[in-house]
Amino acid sequence: MDDFAPVESTAFSLRPASEDVRLDGVQLECGFAPDAIAYGPEGEAVWGALGFESAGGTVLVRYWVAPQRRGKHLAAAMLRAAVPGVFAQGANRLEARPPVRDQAAIRAAMRAGFRPDGGVARGGAWDGTEALMLGLLPGDGPGPTPRVLPDLPGGSLRDDVIALRPLTPDDFEAHLRHRSRPEVYSGAVLPLPPSPREAREVCEWRAAVEWLRGRSALMVIDDGEGYQGTIGLYDVARIVGTGMIGYDLRPETRGRGYATRAVRLVRRWAFKEVGLDRVWAGTDIHNTASQAVLRRAGFRLEGVERGGLPTLAGRRRDTLLWASLSAD
Repeated sequence: MDDFAPVESTAFSLRPASEDVRLDGVQLECGFAPDAIAYGPEGEAVWGALGFESAGGTVLVRYWVAPQRRGKHLAAAMLRAAVPGVFAQGANRLEARPPVRDQAAIRAAMRAGFRPDGGVARGGAWDGTEALMLGLLPGDGPGPTPRVLPDLPGGSLRDDVIALRPLTPDDFEAHLRHRSRPEVYSGAVLPLPPSPREAREVCEWRAAVEWLRGRSALMVIDDGEGYQGTIGLYDVARIVGTGMIGYDLRPETRGRGYATRAVRLVRRWAFKEVGLDRVWAGTDIHNTASQAVLRRAGFRLEGVERGGLPTLAGRRRDTLLWASLSAD
């Protein structure tokens, strides 16, 4: 950007960075040459920084918050304060490329109105790792970005026996062990175990990013003794109000009703919080245990989906199609 106009708010001041600070962003430990600095109300303490890089009509923005000010939504506030001036200088798109593993940075951009509209770019983040591409156009508004899949109320869904919570990096070892068992992965869409790298990516960032993008919500089934399996809401199509439920349990905990409880919790959340009208599930025609779970959870059998799932041999296998409506 050629010039950054100062922005004053009741919480902080956003001012152009001086030339010495611009040339040595390292002194702020922000890792880039800042164009704007956020100062506290007293005008001395540095709270954060913004950097802009123009490429045609697109402006790439980076942001940094001082460690002592993190967790207070300052990055989103700085972005919201700077956006009108950037657009006034002729930009037709602002773009942020936070690392996929930096959930705080992704959420900050989304609070400021940036939308996840470009997928995951390999090596596209400011630290050279995978980036989630987020964009903001002049007509998008000040944020926050509407979420297709909201966060769980209070961080979890629970009844008096189990709790469902988002998958986290700490679940990696349990998740890999679980998904590597033949009796578990044989019922997967593609009956193969994940590689350690795939399982680590899912736990470290992929599940969280897909949740923020509104694609799927993967949760751990926890009975107070830790990881007992997973359940997810997948293939979410908000415009038509549908989503698919899929689940699996550790063999040692099957028969306790956990799967039925989990399906009921996710179905209720999908209808009341996500706003879907139809939730469906598919089962192998021979998987009577999974079929019993869906019946107990209030799903109705609708028919046979011929060749609904692939096999490693190249043939297709038939599945039974189940569904529950919000009006049921």
